Amino acid sequence: MVVHLYGNVNGTYQKPNIDLFEMAKQQNNQPVRFCDTEAGKNIPAIKVNISEEGLRALHGSKMKGSVDIQKQTEELKYISEHQPVESFTNRLSRAMQDSFVQFIEDKSDGNLTIEKKGEILLEEFRGICDEITSGYKEGDRVRFIADTTSEDGYRKLSQEDELSILLSEFSSFVESRFGKEHQEQSVKVANAVNDLQKIKQELGYGDIKYYEPEYIPDGFVENLIKVANQYIDSQK
Repeated sequence: MVVHLYGNVNGTYQKPNIDLFEMAKQQNNQPVRFCDTEAGKNIPAIKVNISEEGLRALHGSKMKGSVDIQKQTEELKYISEHQPVESFTNRLSRAMQDSFVQFIEDKSDGNLTIEKKGEILLEEFRGICDEITSGYKEGDRVRFIADTTSEDGYRKLSQEDELSILLSEFSSFVESRFGKEHQEQSVKVANAVNDLQKIKQELGYGDIKYYEPEYIPDGFVENLIKVANQYIDSQK
């Protein structure tokens, strides 16, 4: 099962630290009183007395059009930490696809062996695992999953949660790509292609070319999952 993740893909939003007085100093600007401006030079000074009760009311209210900076910052942080994140399954699949493309571009002799495919998947798995542990160690990784029981519909993950999800998706991906069902389908496809090749030969469209189903060694899937488990254990 693919788990849809959400998190701070581009980093958690941090409000800028702006020092207005320092900015004014750098720009060589000095505070200007309204009475010293052209608009205020002919307006007599006005003294305003505000009662203690009035001051409390003023501080407890918001002027029309005003912005709650603190609330806005919290909203931006929330949005930055809830961006859709590429699933682990998709990353594993992409690693396999990229390896095929690279193999073709390199015009390598022979075939992309089953052992090499296993190495590619384990390399990607280790890379994601290192990314997770490093992110939590540095304190800059935030991940959520959808959770209908929580107040805002999301549940924050821990390092252990993410590693568990990674291992589960890796195991499912390996099983779907190299497991028993895949092997059975591979045999059916090879047989169908070979039947077509026989028909082509009978019709005089060239020599027959037989296709062999992908051979998966016994224990191949189990070994990949075992190595993945051992790597995660080594990170704890």
